[in-house]
Amino acid sequence: MIDLLGHLHPFLVHFPIGILVIACVMIWAQSIRKVETQSSISALLLLGAIAAIMASISGFLLSNSGAYEKGDVLAHQWWGIGTTLCALCLYFFQAYQKIISLILFVALAITGHLGGELTYGSNYFFARKKTVYSSKELSLSTVDTIQQKIELDTAVEVLSTAGNFPFEQEVLPILKSHCFQCHSSKKQKGKLRLDTEAFIKKGGKEGPILLAGNPLKSHLYSYLILPEDDDLHMPPEGKKQLNERQIAIIKRWIEMGAPFSESMHALALPSNAADSMHASDIKPPTMTLLPLEPANHADILQAKSQGLSISPFANHPAGLSLNFVNVKHLDSKAWQATKKIQNNVLQIKLTKRQDIQVEELLNFKNLQQINFEQSNIQDGDLERLEQLPHLAQLNLYGTAISDQGIKAIVAMKALKVLYIWQSRLSQEGLQALKKARPDLSIVEGKFQFSPPDTNRLKAIK
Repeated sequence: MIDLLGHLHPFLVHFPIGILVIACVMIWAQSIRKVETQSSISALLLLGAIAAIMASISGFLLSNSGAYEKGDVLAHQWWGIGTTLCALCLYFFQAYQKIISLILFVALAITGHLGGELTYGSNYFFARKKTVYSSKELSLSTVDTIQQKIELDTAVEVLSTAGNFPFEQEVLPILKSHCFQCHSSKKQKGKLRLDTEAFIKKGGKEGPILLAGNPLKSHLYSYLILPEDDDLHMPPEGKKQLNERQIAIIKRWIEMGAPFSESMHALALPSNAADSMHASDIKPPTMTLLPLEPANHADILQAKSQGLSISPFANHPAGLSLNFVNVKHLDSKAWQATKKIQNNVLQIKLTKRQDIQVEELLNFKNLQQINFEQSNIQDGDLERLEQLPHLAQLNLYGTAISDQGIKAIVAMKALKVLYIWQSRLSQEGLQALKKARPDLSIVEGKFQFSPPDTNRLKAIK
């Protein structure tokens, strides 16, 4: 409960700012125009002072959460307390409201600036415009882009060939531009700092993030290749993402043993660095280019009118991707709206839904990808999905799928990629699935094993 109140600080702090600024403007308007509005001003000042007190308390709790260095917070903390005291004085000492309001304006500005530095880093207000990457430097921010072959600039052929310290010259700049905002001396989300060798090796509250020589067991790398809307994906959704080249550098550095100071030239990556990264981590499915005519624009608009999000499917000129994220009720009316475009739909996203009707998916005969992330999909539903002849990618992350569903997954002959982490599949079940389908690329992520279903495993064997 205390942590929750602390994390509400960024939300609560905007209320007193807005209220107090309005009150100060009214004080000066009343003085200039000689209009009596003192009763309204007093009400706003009282409300603003109470909101300021709440924001100060939540800020104090947040400062004790371990996410910030005490020394870095002190200036912001005391200016915040001073601003709250100014608000109280403004309410109780009406005769001096004009002069106190000026002091309050200054206090609000300084407090806000210091808070901005804590959140966004020093000199954030005057920061230079960030580099806009070219179309070839694409982000690994979603499952869609992970499965695609991305062509890189020829500059990736040689990295740090003249440098003696690959960490300082290649890895550290990436951490500075993408990670220090939340994981440095100013701020330590998850009690993690990435600004020194010692802190990187120490890890955060979830434990070590670096296992030298093994990128997939190093959260510093493995969290980069999770879907962007995954809670564990880093950087978080909405933040500037690493491009393909930068992720390849992190991976190669860890494979080298994560050296911090040794003189090495081995960080040089071949021109097919991106391909080699995918080959070892996520083997993209070979999508069949079905003979499809483009969908009628009027039919697409009709489906969109029911709240469906429709976009082009990246791997097919006439294919469509269907997302039900904005559909409140997944009823027959919503499915009926897709009837005229069903043959063109190659991807469906049903993340975090608890009202999925699997039988409706069987009408999408050309479906190649389904995302059931954190949905109500059950083991029995997977047997129906066997009827989809082109299903090549299936995301079952965070679902109740267990060892009971292994047989159905094995029977999906077209399936090439399976996302299965944080499901109810046991370690034994996972190994049985790998044995039965050695051709299947299984993305395990931060796997949490459940007790095995021995009867189901015997049936598979």
